[in-house]
Amino acid sequence: MKIESIDLQLSRIPLPKGPWGDQIHKVTHIEIILADIKTDTGLVGTGFSHTSGVGGRMMIAALEELIPELIGREVNPRAIWHDAWQYLRDNGPGGTTTLALAAIDIALWDLLGLHFGVPLATLLGGKVRDRVKLYGSGINLNLSAEEVVEQVKSWKAAGFFAGKVKVGKPDLEEDVYRLAKIREAVGQYPLMVDANQGWTYAEAVRAVTRFRDLNLYWVEEPLRVDDVVSHARLRARTTIPIGLGENVYTLQQFNQYLVEDACDFIQADLGRVGGITPYMDIAALGRAYNAPMAPHFIVELSANVLTAVPNALCGEMTDGGTMTELGIILPQPPQNGFFVPRDVPGNGLEYNREWLTQHAVNLEEA
Repeated sequence: MKIESIDLQLSRIPLPKGPWGDQIHKVTHIEIILADIKTDTGLVGTGFSHTSGVGGRMMIAALEELIPELIGREVNPRAIWHDAWQYLRDNGPGGTTTLALAAIDIALWDLLGLHFGVPLATLLGGKVRDRVKLYGSGINLNLSAEEVVEQVKSWKAAGFFAGKVKVGKPDLEEDVYRLAKIREAVGQYPLMVDANQGWTYAEAVRAVTRFRDLNLYWVEEPLRVDDVVSHARLRARTTIPIGLGENVYTLQQFNQYLVEDACDFIQADLGRVGGITPYMDIAALGRAYNAPMAPHFIVELSANVLTAVPNALCGEMTDGGTMTELGIILPQPPQNGFFVPRDVPGNGLEYNREWLTQHAVNLEEA
């Protein structure tokens, strides 16, 4: 089975609940890069990648240069990923490079599943669990303390095993107040916080010191993610576990974090690391260090992959930001706080083509 053609589409999807904001972001829409790979057998596999609103055209340009190298190749995700990464990596080993490759890689795994008539987890070695627990996650730094409390209470009521809220108010004591109000409302329900890389080292030390009695499950991205040394220094000074990975792109970068004892939970994003092929390598690396996998975003695919990952912990149910809520795929809602993959060949995603086309970018325009 050989690749005959690859068609690309870039769409900009509006956020259903309005703009997202945290310490360093303001997101008004999500970009989706869709790749349809057709084979000489007539099968078509579909993959995608995503951005937080910036960079989609760069990824399309990279893929347009790569496509001639892929036409005629046998459908072999691992071989193609490594060759394609080598072809593009002079533009950077991760980031736009791996984000672009994700659309191809996910489509190739979808093709294999369709070809053999088996679900994705079977291709990845078989299920180690039939469902994946979820945690509620909110882009909620702009909400009042009362609103955040109600949001976390709603996640607990929905069966999500934990909740995650943003921190990074200009006054640290406001963060402490908000978290204390949540604790008061939900008791010892597992609670994570996410700083989105917004603190200096000194600010992070002060924050984790003030948070130490709140029994937090993890503190996420307390510092800029390219600063491994400072994460290791912070990790040595706090009893709060550190989670990160949504902005870490390569196996080698994750290895550096683990070698330096700089993180406890691996939150690798399937799109940002380059797709399913590198994600499984990162999961195996995490298993060697006894580090759980808790992927960022795109829960309908990432939780599907987690059913075949022994060291899987959970998927992230982003409030207002799932592929279902964004209208990218036909609905796959959680079931009592868990994600249960569809038992169908391929990756189980059915794309809302009409919605994606409605929001497609005209790539012919300058």
